[in-house]
Amino acid sequence: MQTILIVDDDQQLLEGLAAVLQSPGRRIVLSGDIESAQLVMEHEVPDFVVTDVRLTGLFRYEGLDFISEIKRLSANTRVIVMTGVYTDDLQREALKRGAAVVLEKPFAMADLEVHLTEPADTDAPSVVRIPSLDQVIDSPLFVPVFQPIIDLSSGAVHGYESLARFHGTLFSNPAILFEYASRKGRLLDLELACIRHTLAHGASLAATTKLFINVHPAVMASEKLVPALGAALAEAHIDPRRVVLEITEQGSLGDSAMVARRCGELRDLGLSFALDDVGMAYSHLPHIERILPIYLKVSQDFGTDFEVHPTRRKIVRNVLALAKDFNCDLILEGIESAQTRDAALDLGVALGQGYFFCRPSSAASFGVPG
Repeated sequence: MQTILIVDDDQQLLEGLAAVLQSPGRRIVLSGDIESAQLVMEHEVPDFVVTDVRLTGLFRYEGLDFISEIKRLSANTRVIVMTGVYTDDLQREALKRGAAVVLEKPFAMADLEVHLTEPADTDAPSVVRIPSLDQVIDSPLFVPVFQPIIDLSSGAVHGYESLARFHGTLFSNPAILFEYASRKGRLLDLELACIRHTLAHGASLAATTKLFINVHPAVMASEKLVPALGAALAEAHIDPRRVVLEITEQGSLGDSAMVARRCGELRDLGLSFALDDVGMAYSHLPHIERILPIYLKVSQDFGTDFEVHPTRRKIVRNVLALAKDFNCDLILEGIESAQTRDAALDLGVALGQGYFFCRPSSAASFGVPG
């Protein structure tokens, strides 16, 4: 199957090109911005990239750097440039970076087709549309799933962790979706949308359980976080004391004074905190006295089968000791067998999470309490 990635912020143009270029043996991927196109390139190698280049400032053309990146990732991918601001200097620079040709808009489709090869097979054609971030956020396919956190002693559900899911191409991997939002400079918008969806769906879960929501460290600096959370809690009619914000280790928390202030504001709302993935990537332990978490979470990287891996076992023991020192409960992620659960119980771990108990599922699958 021949793959053609087309990049342009004009949706009408994208659809028009897709309609004309569709033929047996071709897969057309439509992307409305450079950031999503970069993510496509990082996860697959198209045969052709047809991309727009436009003027964004004095002697600055958006799209030229993308050409260089395409050739770095795949020297064999043929790059065809479209532009409404054609100049001889632009053409020279695009060709220097590895473009095969520069076409001035508007152009005849025959001028584009001559630079594409015929597909080698006759499989059914397809068109894949990469949504914009706004389209993801507003989509009914953007819904959270929930995974129970279990009291290991009683087997009762202590709480549910919410996990963002978008059931669509490329962004069905949440890590890619959040990377896209980060590159667009809109991580806060995505995080706040996740919070709203989580609270709206999580309202149906048993009121006696905690609701754990992941928060990227970068979001903690925003003045919008506290009022947005307060409004979402009120709209969902959820007691703030049920909600635990899991501060993930995906980035640095930054300024200590800001962390203390923001956590104080959130505690005033009634929320509590967990430190997620303790020991991974960026450590937030230096901020522990400012955050005052009531939970520490051990990543599944260390939790799964920890009982048969000496290093993982030591890590779990050390974090458990740390949790006790700070009067926190430990949540062990990645429990996938009765043996791991039993070993966690033997160590004195209070809470666990993993496929042994339940896979992430919709709120509806856990039933609406009577």
